[in-house]
Amino acid sequence: MTSTTTRSTGNNIPKRTSLPLLKTAKESGEQAAETLSADLAVFLSDPSLRSALADGSLDLASYSSTINSELATLERECIALHRQAAPDIRILREEMDVCDSILAGLQEMLLGFQADLSGLSGDIRQLQDQSRSLAVQVDNRRDAEEGLRLFLERIVVPPNLAECICRGEVDELFLECVKDLEEKNAYVQLTEEAIDDPASSDPGFVLSSGIPPSQTAAGKEMIEH
Repeated sequence: MTSTTTRSTGNNIPKRTSLPLLKTAKESGEQAAETLSADLAVFLSDPSLRSALADGSLDLASYSSTINSELATLERECIALHRQAAPDIRILREEMDVCDSILAGLQEMLLGFQADLSGLSGDIRQLQDQSRSLAVQVDNRRDAEEGLRLFLERIVVPPNLAECICRGEVDELFLECVKDLEEKNAYVQLTEEAIDDPASSDPGFVLSSGIPPSQTAAGKEMIEH
């Protein structure tokens, strides 16, 4: 039983492997036939060749020799044209090399411009930072100026107030000037403890930069006098 199975298997192997080979040969033959048919169609498309072939006056050997001679002539002409155009081709090649070098120089220049722009962008960012810093400084100066102005208004005795108290008549204006002077003196006497006391808090102290009036140089001078 074993030997029979082996022979049967051996007989089947050539049949299976020969099918693709036969199919490939058949396809190749069909392709060759199609190519030959196409070539004949092109050959017969010429009316003079078709008529010469029909009346039997066409010598295929002579025609093939003529075709080969014409092909050789065309080949020589192509070679001659190529040799004739060789100087122009060489000049064109040199011009292309020059263009390549010019383009390379332009590329380097553009890369330099790009690097310069990168540096300028860094400078612009630095200027923007400086501008923001200056804007903050200006705002701080304005706040300090406003606080100083309000502080000076609270402690400075203007000339007209001093003139009214020292040389003016005792009337309602005199009383208002004295009251204003007392308020200035009371403001100068304010200490940190008095300011922290809610009962005696001064709303104007919020604008005095956080320093009690009695601790300022002007306040100390007025207290001494």
